Amino acid sequence: MRKEVLVALLIVLFLVGLGVGYVINLMSSPGRIEREVPVGLTGEVRIGVLVDLSGALTRYGEDIWAAYEIAQEDVNNFLAKAGAKWRIKLICENSESSPEVALAKFESFVGQGIRIVLGPMMSPQCASIKPSAEANKVLFISPSATAVTLSIPGDNLFRFCAIDDLQGPAAAIAMYSIGIRYVVSVYISNEWGVGLDKAMTEKFASLGGTVLEHIPWSPDTLEFSPVVERVNDAVQKAKAKGIPLEKIGIYAVAYAQILPIFVAASKYPDLMEVRWFGTDGTVMLPELVDIKEHPVEVDFALKTKFTSTMFKIPETKTYHYLKERIVKKLGREPTIYAYSAYDSVWVVALALAVVNEYDAMKVKNILPQVAGSYYGAIGNIVLNENGDLAMADYSLWRPVKVNGEVVWKEVGVQYSMLGTVEWKED
Repeated sequence: MRKEVLVALLIVLFLVGLGVGYVINLMSSPGRIEREVPVGLTGEVRIGVLVDLSGALTRYGEDIWAAYEIAQEDVNNFLAKAGAKWRIKLICENSESSPEVALAKFESFVGQGIRIVLGPMMSPQCASIKPSAEANKVLFISPSATAVTLSIPGDNLFRFCAIDDLQGPAAAIAMYSIGIRYVVSVYISNEWGVGLDKAMTEKFASLGGTVLEHIPWSPDTLEFSPVVERVNDAVQKAKAKGIPLEKIGIYAVAYAQILPIFVAASKYPDLMEVRWFGTDGTVMLPELVDIKEHPVEVDFALKTKFTSTMFKIPETKTYHYLKERIVKKLGREPTIYAYSAYDSVWVVALALAVVNEYDAMKVKNILPQVAGSYYGAIGNIVLNENGDLAMADYSLWRPVKVNGEVVWKEVGVQYSMLGTVEWKED
């Protein structure tokens, strides 16, 4: 049996042996890897992790880090059973929801000789480290950075999540499907926010809708009253022209800043009469279902039927396995990007097993084929020419009252291939 077949067979056994739902079949993939097996990996294989354990994305960061830890445990348990001479070691740094901090921590990894990094989480963070990653030949995989501006063929960034050229249109189609014909877009002025504003408003206009105003705000903004006043002014101008409030939607691209935005907006009666939509940056925010600690924000979300988009993944065997593990670990259901994070550890480990040496650029070259042959927590990971997830549907989530409690609930699905929305309730 040829050596490349032996390598592929080893990976099949590597996955199936864990017994949690992995499937890979490199032997049947086009462009089968033809190479001699080198001396091999030994000892600890150090992989950097940039995750936001403080700042605007703390909740997401906690979920993602939990997934990384579980994946490390699962990979290393099987490596031990297989008698392998190497283990992965995740070196975690808190990137604090800050592009500047992410770059500083990334440069520290480079100085330590780390050439494979998981994260960072935010698009501005990925943009900040990208020049250094290219210069130092570092491969990095983000579970959650979705900005369109980061879609570049041949670079060292891979993203195991749906990109905003899919998310923006999904939001536009969802709004249009419920009768909204006029929209005000208010968004954080960074790579992520600017890209989502563009993607959503262009699609909304192509459907026949009208964009009333674009209202960007600086990432450094702390006081949102002036921003919300501009939103209200746009709504009042539309109302004065005879446009019914039920035909007006507000598209808000924010992270946890949505909380002070809602507090400010609650002071304007008409802003509670229009529909508000959010993004993956606002899905599952615990404050928006905590009516005891955040009564104003929760009440505003309920009255405006605040609906946010998040890419939808199939509920695979591994999805349920990971969900159960994280619930036990954190005491809550994880946000969606935890599943992408988990799969990224496995795909890197598989690619390292094939390359059999710590060479980030060799891992980069085969990673799309390995990912495309893998089936894990987010299903089959098919990447496009930019190293991004090629296609995705979107779930529509909003806070709703269930048995006297406020919970996040999936209220619809936008199907990208069909361009349609299936509402479960509205």
